[in-house]
Amino acid sequence: MRYLIEHETTLEYQEPVFEHQIELRLTPRETHFQKLNMIEISSEPVAELRGHFDYFGNKVDAFEVIPPHRRIVTRVRAEVENILENPFSFQPLPYTEERDWIRKELRERPEIFDFVLSRSSSTPCLGELDQALDFPRHQANRSILESVQEAMRWIGETVEYRSGVTCVHSSLDMAINARAGVCQDFAHLLIAIVRSWKIPARYVMGYLAPQYGAAENLPEATHAWAEVLIPGNGWTGFDATQQILTNEYFIPVAIGRDSHDAAPQRGSYKGDAQGKEPEVRLSVSQQ
Repeated sequence: MRYLIEHETTLEYQEPVFEHQIELRLTPRETHFQKLNMIEISSEPVAELRGHFDYFGNKVDAFEVIPPHRRIVTRVRAEVENILENPFSFQPLPYTEERDWIRKELRERPEIFDFVLSRSSSTPCLGELDQALDFPRHQANRSILESVQEAMRWIGETVEYRSGVTCVHSSLDMAINARAGVCQDFAHLLIAIVRSWKIPARYVMGYLAPQYGAAENLPEATHAWAEVLIPGNGWTGFDATQQILTNEYFIPVAIGRDSHDAAPQRGSYKGDAQGKEPEVRLSVSQQ
């Protein structure tokens, strides 16, 4: 599938602010199944972009607006090609060999430990959450893939998709206590469960093509899911919100230990004015 992505974010302030520093993580990732054909990024007021890659390999585009201003608009236009048609097209290992495979990957790529050991308010230890819940466990006589799928089903039965219950900086226990949340909360919960099994799991921010988004009545916004290191396949996407493995309709943009590492836009400025809620316009169209 080839997609054209047009993403615009508008920030407005009641009073002028100045020395505004902004970071964007909105360049789609290039992987063995996704190719970035084109990317254009601009801002209003016009600013000079500086690019670098962060610790997790996300492309970061940074700029600043020094003079006083009340409004900043960032625009991203990108074309990507995704060929991940069948997420099950790999040769699974016998479940008796999976733990050895995980240990070998951790020895050879110790940076993966970040996705096993990291804990935060977004992805806490399960012991810090509601103990009335019987969280899914990974049984030694079943594959990791099966256990993650079962965890997804459990999340879908336990947590309701409902906007407005949590916000972008909410801790996971807020969604657990409400038994409701959005895609970000679903991804964080799956990550916390899988890490409790001592299996690497990471957060993914990206886009969801309208074939799935429209069917589930999800808002036009960035989407979130989890990736788990599946023996024999590597990083494999699981969308607990949609209850499916990710495929060519999912466009990964940024990864991290949790949503804080993969925020699409963040920044700081000088001034006392409070910003209004960001206005986001997004279009993902199949080419």
